Amino acid sequence: MTPHQKNLFGEFVRNIVQATGTMALYSREHRMTVAQVSQSLTLLNEALTDDDTATVMHLGDDLFVNGLPLEKGPQLDRLIQAMIHYGIGHITISRGVTFDDIELLLLVVALRVERDFQPTPHLRFGAVDLGITPQSEALPQGISSLSEVPSEIIEGLKTTFGVHDPLVQIDLRAVLGVVAGFVTAFRNEANPFMALVPVREMDEYTFTHSLNVCILNLAQGMSMGLEGQILHDLGVAGILHDVGKQFVPTDILNKPGKLMEDEWEFMRQHALRGAEYLLNNSGIPRIAILAAFEHHMKFDMSGYPKVPKGWQTNLGSQITMTSDFFDAIRTKRVYKDAMSFDETAGIMLKLAGTELNPSLTLNFLRILGKMEEFNARQDPAG
Repeated sequence: MTPHQKNLFGEFVRNIVQATGTMALYSREHRMTVAQVSQSLTLLNEALTDDDTATVMHLGDDLFVNGLPLEKGPQLDRLIQAMIHYGIGHITISRGVTFDDIELLLLVVALRVERDFQPTPHLRFGAVDLGITPQSEALPQGISSLSEVPSEIIEGLKTTFGVHDPLVQIDLRAVLGVVAGFVTAFRNEANPFMALVPVREMDEYTFTHSLNVCILNLAQGMSMGLEGQILHDLGVAGILHDVGKQFVPTDILNKPGKLMEDEWEFMRQHALRGAEYLLNNSGIPRIAILAAFEHHMKFDMSGYPKVPKGWQTNLGSQITMTSDFFDAIRTKRVYKDAMSFDETAGIMLKLAGTELNPSLTLNFLRILGKMEEFNARQDPAG
């Protein structure tokens, strides 16, 4: 979605909210209401010129469309309040929306539908919160630990992280297989964080860290109600966010101590090199390319790579940034000891609003808290 299309979508949302006021004064059938619904349809169709779908989701008091933040305002706040009221994490709008679909959105914003209202072929509503349920026999077996990943998939992934030639293609089948397995495990397992992979050897750090970021991305995405392709793409972004480190010398990656400035320059290049590498591979989701490029930019844009003023990082990149920070700081490396969950959480809270997105950070720590509460109920003696 281009910036122009994003702005059109923002106008669409504002027009929908304004139309609810018109509908309250007159009726659904009144010519003024019909005119505003028609205008909303026109704006939406123009916003979807290059996209089949648009996914609007809220995070705190921010509203995003396809991962891009919309300009704040009272009309957008009204939509966020309606989504919270109905427990909606995201709304996916597909091309081909009808007059009736727009009317349903009007009723949702106006809080005039029953809580069990049904989606339409062009409007899907994702629920909020990570479902923590006992394992279901009806679901296929997922991947809940590294040992459960088929050996051919592991080899495919290690090949991806072991090459140093930008012309070698990523084994996307292996990447997608692992993401699908983790998604299934999340729906089966009581505590998906048990799948976090320990770093056994320093040479495996980028590989295992990337699997962990995938798991953490999926946990965040599911807690926001994401599902289907967008959830899987977020997992792919987690696995591939550090793929550019294959072009950084190993002695720099594993150096026990502070890096020199020229070494830091090598390290900083991994974001750009990773994004360039992914661009040269077919089938890579756009969100994964953006996450590779943006995951070190920081929430206040004080990180790297440096970009023009006004650059807005994608929500998927900010989610990956949060996952990456958590796993990197909690993991024991050659130059530092591992940190406890409490220590890591404390540091993340201090950095919320500067280096980390504050809403994402609070949501992430809330997920961890729910996991701990659930485990305590399952094992009171533990």
